Amino acid sequence: MNQSEYKILVVEDNPLNRKVIVQKLKKNHYIIEEAENGLIALEKVKSWKPDLILLDVMMPEMDGFQVLERLRETQTQVELPIILVTAMQDSEDVVKGFKLGANDYLPKNFNTEELLARVNTGLKIRSYHKLLKIRNNTIERELDIARLIQKKILPLETPRLDGYEIGSLYVPMDKIGGDYYDYFETDDYCDFFMADVSGHGVPGALIASILKRSAQYLHLKPYPLKEILKAMDQAVYERGAMGMFATAMIVRLYPKEAKIVYSNAGHNPLLIHRRSTGTFHELSIPGVPLGINYDFKNIPYVEKEFHLVKGDRIILFTDGIIEAVNEDEVDFESAIWKNFLIEHMNSSIANLSENLMKTLKIFSNKETFEDDITWVVIDYSGN
Repeated sequence: MNQSEYKILVVEDNPLNRKVIVQKLKKNHYIIEEAENGLIALEKVKSWKPDLILLDVMMPEMDGFQVLERLRETQTQVELPIILVTAMQDSEDVVKGFKLGANDYLPKNFNTEELLARVNTGLKIRSYHKLLKIRNNTIERELDIARLIQKKILPLETPRLDGYEIGSLYVPMDKIGGDYYDYFETDDYCDFFMADVSGHGVPGALIASILKRSAQYLHLKPYPLKEILKAMDQAVYERGAMGMFATAMIVRLYPKEAKIVYSNAGHNPLLIHRRSTGTFHELSIPGVPLGINYDFKNIPYVEKEFHLVKGDRIILFTDGIIEAVNEDEVDFESAIWKNFLIEHMNSSIANLSENLMKTLKIFSNKETFEDDITWVVIDYSGN
């Protein structure tokens, strides 16, 4: 903004003092409005909306401190800069003004240069705040668009397999998250893929997009799981940002055989809740996270298989669930993770997911979380 576009409210009960300040500011092309007392000043702030206020401290009925306190109830120092103008030299009064939210202090024996310098500084602060607010609003709109785009990289439909119930839960910690899951169905098997990207927000979402594109390409042919992870490892290393990586788990379910084959890239173990016996199987195998030192290692990914029995519940999940902590810094996994699964072992997957979110919020005493919350649950009811 040009100086001629800035509006300054001069609040001073002494007409002569007010006239001196007004003349100096008008000479420098500021738009000026006057108020002879605190009550009029409050009304003009509402109706005229100044960019800065020069506020006299010593006024009858309502002094400058009272006006300042009222204004700070609704507008911050960056939203409305206020400079106190006073003849008082007592440092306690100056400190009081700053504690109430004054931006600056100007003695009444000021010279023109000092007045203009302090006014310009206050207006610059407000101008920077407005620019920052505009930029933040732009970022928020872009994040809203990014969130809609990210939702489209997640599967639109859940596979329908005879003898199996499948469901998922995805709750990003922010507008966009770094978790990603997907399904890839063929005539003989269905692959379930889950990844947790280091970091969140836009960088995490971009890595998730790389994984999505790679997974789609790699599932054009029936590659072994370990080859899929190897190719994804290379893709994240070559196309991702320096230092970013992703843990991943891929599970290939053969529905008719009630068998799974799984491979891991530094992800949490695959959890099998054998509800028929009330036991758990944690299927964990070695595997380096995707994108870490691809050119400098020769560590192959491996595969293992596991046979299901009727009633088994398969759970792929990211660490946002098990690493959620309560007020005593105890994590969800150590406290109640498996007890929660046992308590809700007969719940449908939809109800299980709903109860998980309720339990996590109660456990952490928070409505939002410090990491994305994602899982895919597969119930095997028998062929």
